[in-house]
Amino acid sequence: MVRRVNSSLACFSMLVGTALAAPVTAEPNWFVVTGQDVQIRCGADSSYYSFAVAQEGDLLAVNGEKYNYARVRAMGPVFEKAYGYVKYPTNEDGRFKVEADGSSGTTMGATPILAPNLNTNDLAHSWRQLCILPGGEKLDVIETWNIEQDGLHAVPHTVHRVSLPVIAEGWVNMADLRPATTIETAALNGGETVETTETVETEDTETTVVMGGNESITGEDPVAGGQDDPPVFVLNEVQPSILMQWMEVEEQEAVVENEEVEIVVEERTFLMMIEESYEGVVLSDLDDEELTCLRDDFILASEEEEDPIRSRYAMMRANQIDVYATLKSQNSVIDGLQNRVERSKSDAVDRDLAISNTGDYEIVGRLGTSGVFNGDERPLLYRIQDPRTNRTLAYVRPESNTMIGDMIGQHVGVMGILEYDPALQVNIINMTRVDLMASNTAYVPVD
Repeated sequence: MVRRVNSSLACFSMLVGTALAAPVTAEPNWFVVTGQDVQIRCGADSSYYSFAVAQEGDLLAVNGEKYNYARVRAMGPVFEKAYGYVKYPTNEDGRFKVEADGSSGTTMGATPILAPNLNTNDLAHSWRQLCILPGGEKLDVIETWNIEQDGLHAVPHTVHRVSLPVIAEGWVNMADLRPATTIETAALNGGETVETTETVETEDTETTVVMGGNESITGEDPVAGGQDDPPVFVLNEVQPSILMQWMEVEEQEAVVENEEVEIVVEERTFLMMIEESYEGVVLSDLDDEELTCLRDDFILASEEEEDPIRSRYAMMRANQIDVYATLKSQNSVIDGLQNRVERSKSDAVDRDLAISNTGDYEIVGRLGTSGVFNGDERPLLYRIQDPRTNRTLAYVRPESNTMIGDMIGQHVGVMGILEYDPALQVNIINMTRVDLMASNTAYVPVD
């Protein structure tokens, strides 16, 4: 006879795998803005200028607190239209590479993102750094323009207005924030978060059991003298392997519950971000403005570090920048003094040459104007002075040479006849020739 029963297939083993698709990052805490026109500042104090504004009901990602100010990350709808500045000397195009269409660019090294000052359009007041990007980071470029040399910039600069990266940080007064609820956080992600469990169901299989007897299912006689044949198990009309085991079990669901795994993530401090961004950068490659910003960042990192050793290390780096800036300034002064010494040596050589050639000149000295013979009440005369004592050696008439007026303030050698004028009671030289002896220009006091 043939009997059909429902049974479930039990497997020997089950393979379970887990893969991590992305590195784990620390999730921020979400807070809700409770006021209108809440200023997002570039520092933890009301004296720092604001670069963005949040409205009541906006969500902000908070990952720290200092001086009753919350440190917020540039993520969420509030920062969709926020921007920063990338600024560097125009002749140093290796700092930031802009794509051909001008809509994006890539950092080629440590690149500070400057916060825009919403209180003024003057770029000189937008100086605070929001973050420092390492090389290889891609940014969306909104606008690009050039700044000519001025009081703030010693050389022309290129400025890019870029979208803020996620690692950029601002500061908001804690009095204008409250913790967000689960519903408000879920709404930010586009819906509620639902916990699910994975269910594995076993497939029912129809098994045919063939019982042996006096005749087979084909109606043929069994072998003579044979006994009852043992039952044969047929699975979907296929002879099973001897290695398979079959057991009759109740229909059930195998439930695999999610296990919570606690992952400890080491928070990257501000000091670590500065060190990574400026790794391999030489201080001499930075201009004065970048050095000032870097020094301020190290001082801020020393205040935020909880480890006293790392705090002292950050302050030591700030002091190193102070020492470098002082040495750079002193070297600039020394270079200026050396240039003055070289010019003085050159002037001395010119004077020696002029003195050595005075044999052909009647008078050698500095040509200047006269406060007495100025052409008002007395005739116009130029005077020749001793360069060391400023004593007047003689006077010359300007009409005697048309080019002599262009030599005022210079050392000249005059050829001619020196005569005394009894009417004016001064020595006047009747010029036949005048030569420029040196290129020095100096102020000549009047009589």
